[in-house]
Amino acid sequence: MDPSEPRWERVELSDGRVRLRAPRDSDLDDIVAACQDPEAVRWTSVPQPYGPAEAEGFLRIVEDGWTSGRAAIFFISTAEHDGRYCGAIDLRLDGEGGGEVGFAVAPWARGSGVCTAALRLVCRWGFDTLGLGRIEWLAHVGNDASRRVADKVGFVYEGVQRAKCHQRGVRYDAWVAGLLPGELR
Repeated sequence: MDPSEPRWERVELSDGRVRLRAPRDSDLDDIVAACQDPEAVRWTSVPQPYGPAEAEGFLRIVEDGWTSGRAAIFFISTAEHDGRYCGAIDLRLDGEGGGEVGFAVAPWARGSGVCTAALRLVCRWGFDTLGLGRIEWLAHVGNDASRRVADKVGFVYEGVQRAKCHQRGVRYDAWVAGLLPGELR
């Protein structure tokens, strides 16, 4: 596949424990709850306040990402959470053979390794199926939980980009790290 012209079919990824899947209508209440969590509000750009209309808008963004071939957005679930929405992870393509990952995990799934497994799955798919040559991770400086996940998967810390992250009208410095094929752990 030529990464400069991404076109793909929606896929599901799994490692036997963590499943990355398409959204379901039954996810809406969990999306709303997860996006009202203080940690999600602190570290992401989810709109505030966040209600059912915003969750439905997010579902449209998910669909547009897949349809356009610009972003693969997966919902994270596990059997131990009865298939319930546990968060979301995306891989946004830059059109030049690279991508950027972003993720948020619902409070009821944090600390269980779900996010690390999801990030491994998405990066493996990006390298093996999409043929990407580099995947970037960015997070607000101070988001230690996100950085720990990126470190566990093999991302190499590269520095700080000043005022890189835009969140509800304010710019924040961002940590940046990169992962190349063969570095995935």
